[in-house]
Amino acid sequence: MRQFLRHFLRHFALAGVLATAFVGTNPAKAAGTYSLQTGADLAAVCGNPVDAQSLTGEERQRLAICGAYIQGFLAHYAIARPAMNEATFCLPATGVSAEQVRQLFLALLEQRPQIRDLPASLDLATSLTWGYSCQKQKAQ
Repeated sequence: MRQFLRHFLRHFALAGVLATAFVGTNPAKAAGTYSLQTGADLAAVCGNPVDAQSLTGEERQRLAICGAYIQGFLAHYAIARPAMNEATFCLPATGVSAEQVRQLFLALLEQRPQIRDLPASLDLATSLTWGYSCQKQKAQ
């Protein structure tokens, strides 16, 4: 199983690199590329649109990249979770949407701006731990 997991994660990482390269070289995206290295970078991509009732094409693309990052993170966590000794966070059995995670992430960075320079994946994991604490769920 561990060998399968390592093999899958290598392919998952390669797919992420290829997807990033595609977004970075897409001629339709002439306005620039998105770097998702830090929490601040991810917050810029995941930020609320100016007008949610009338999204521009660029805002749709930006939010789609945010959603893809979040869904990729959650998919990776679901695969890696069985190999962990202890869960980092406990999502509700009913599941969560990428939108719920996006809002939670932005709320954490608003309350704790000092962590914005940490890696994006660490900030996202921190926001999930903050919002979906296993200890809080056990206590309920």
